[in-house]
Amino acid sequence: MTQNHKTKKILWVDDSFVDVFHQLMAYEDELKYSGGFDIVKIEHPDKALDILEKGDEVFACIILDIMLPYGTRFNRGETEAGNKTGIILASKIRQRVKYKDVPIVLLTGVRINPETLAEYQKEYHCFFKADITAEKFRDEIRTIVGGNHE
Repeated sequence: MTQNHKTKKILWVDDSFVDVFHQLMAYEDELKYSGGFDIVKIEHPDKALDILEKGDEVFACIILDIMLPYGTRFNRGETEAGNKTGIILASKIRQRVKYKDVPIVLLTGVRINPETLAEYQKEYHCFFKADITAEKFRDEIRTIVGGNHE
């Protein structure tokens, strides 16, 4: 899943960038200021697909929350009322030739049962917010995108 990229731009889809504990802000700051990445933040999966379909931007990595609103381009049933929208979005991203090899990271605050997690990890990198510091997350992203972004 690791691949070298010329870009240092990350697409990050999460509907809770204004989180109570400012955890996402800490991750973002580490990626931007210590990691040297440009972050494109999107709060809705429909808009993320619009950006990817337009194809004007190249991303080194895509970070997705698992629980997202299902919007108009996703079926409420397939997303389990939003509980798996990030997984369905990841699958739709993989169907696009341009993004089939771009690393996808699932970052969630919700614990996933071990069997489901094992399935996700076959194709995606998975992290629980409670288990990873901002510095460690930055280092993991650096490793995932295959470059030493000092």
